[in-house]
Amino acid sequence: MASYAIDLAAPFFWLFLGAAVLLLTPLAHPSVRRVALALVNLIFIAILLGLQGAAAVLVFCLLIHGASSFSCRTTLQRSLRWVVLGLCGIAILWLFYFHKTGSFQLPVQWKAREFLAGVGFSYVALRALEYLRAGAEGRTNGFDWIDAVRYLVPFHMLAAGPIQSWDDFRKQPLVPSSRDSTEVLGDFERIVRGLFKKFVLARAIEVIFLTGFQGPWPYLILETQFYYLWVFLDFSAYSDIAVGAGRLMGIATPENFNNPLGARNMIAFWERWHISLSTFIRRNVFLPIQLNLMRTSEGAHPLRAATIGLLFSFLLCGLWHGLSPKFLLWGAFHAVAVILCNSYKFFLGRRLGKKELKRYLENPAYRILATVITFEFVAVSLAFLAYPATKFLE
Repeated sequence: MASYAIDLAAPFFWLFLGAAVLLLTPLAHPSVRRVALALVNLIFIAILLGLQGAAAVLVFCLLIHGASSFSCRTTLQRSLRWVVLGLCGIAILWLFYFHKTGSFQLPVQWKAREFLAGVGFSYVALRALEYLRAGAEGRTNGFDWIDAVRYLVPFHMLAAGPIQSWDDFRKQPLVPSSRDSTEVLGDFERIVRGLFKKFVLARAIEVIFLTGFQGPWPYLILETQFYYLWVFLDFSAYSDIAVGAGRLMGIATPENFNNPLGARNMIAFWERWHISLSTFIRRNVFLPIQLNLMRTSEGAHPLRAATIGLLFSFLLCGLWHGLSPKFLLWGAFHAVAVILCNSYKFFLGRRLGKKELKRYLENPAYRILATVITFEFVAVSLAFLAYPATKFLE
């Protein structure tokens, strides 16, 4: 079952969130509020992981910001700029590899893996890469290391994301507009909804229906359905809590789910499931590959360019979840499914035309059948990750 470094069942997170809301709400001066937001993040990590952990986070943020600022300088040679960014990227990937595998022995006696898990490094790594790319493109001008701390390690997004894009972060106002009691009540309701999902619905499914796929074969079919529901409820619960907590503090927090259970195909599923991750991969992997291939072929093979971009994107998505053959295969399964959906949509559009295609897509029978097939594919792919017989692929 999933585990997270930040325990929402313990009072620490809620007491800290309450204190953060009380501290930040009256702060109306942008400069003061900016510093306070960064300090809140560092204090949270210091309490969670100790002063050494907070110092390590601060050093990491300073290094990432320094590399990003260095690459912003227009007077630098392009080759030198990319050398700096490349070295930082390699360091981030090495830390990510260590976080996922723990394969290296560090020269100091320090619980490095626990630290990386505590700061949600899987998410921090992607935000760091986004920050470096933004620096290379000159989009971090005017921001300093305090903003880097605010962006890279937001305490309410450490447990399970979401991953905010740099452009969304830099565009949000430092001082939020005034909100009425109805909006604030909606924020509390969002948090309560997340708690209900995690500690009531997900917990009930876990206790009543899940056996770790140890039951008899006919029951495994039913457990596969409930395992998908459990993963969705448990994961989306954290996102609900992050969104509600962020709003209470006046921090725009991106949505991560939009009814993925009702998706009619795998393209729609990935537009609704873990939205911030799929958007990050689309922005930083898929689109660059697709656009480069389109330029190379002068736009002659759009479907081929999309197919290659999707394949690389989903293989990387699988490895981000886990550095093992199992997750690589999981990414490949989803790549094939999305590529088939994209190809089917492409050829269907050419054969039917816009009018007939619209009529086809609006057919309720086709919609229901497609939704059921999509649900089952996702359920089986998740069961593949959890099924004991596939443990040898880890």
